[in-house]
Amino acid sequence: MHGKEFILACLRSFFAIVTLVNVAVFVLGFTMDPERLFGYEVFLMPLIYGALGILPNIVMYSKRELKIRELLVRKAIQLVLIEGLVLFAVFYGDKNMGDHIPSIISIGVCIFLIYVIVNVIDWFQNYNLAKHMTKDLLEFQKNVKE
Repeated sequence: MHGKEFILACLRSFFAIVTLVNVAVFVLGFTMDPERLFGYEVFLMPLIYGALGILPNIVMYSKRELKIRELLVRKAIQLVLIEGLVLFAVFYGDKNMGDHIPSIISIGVCIFLIYVIVNVIDWFQNYNLAKHMTKDLLEFQKNVKE
């Protein structure tokens, strides 16, 4: 995947990530700290996390089709980068990291789940596109033969 396809895939991932981050923030916030109230600046955080979530997509960029092993290694690197970037952004400047171990684990699990869900959504979109293209190609071949 390269060029315009890569950019469109990044945009699809961005909006899926932002939506799922909103859900994760709601669930984690409601279960871990239901008394806390936020200001309007909190509306920017899912957008920032979404941007941080698609930055490691650069690892997936390739001008040729990746082999399965290459794809899996790049996906693992991508996940580690996303986990690191988002956790760094969430806890940057916090001097008492030891006090937040349950939060760090919860956020790390949420990042992993969001990563898996976004990749499943992407796979389904690619699968449906390939299915549609195959159908169109078969129809085109049938029309050419007639």
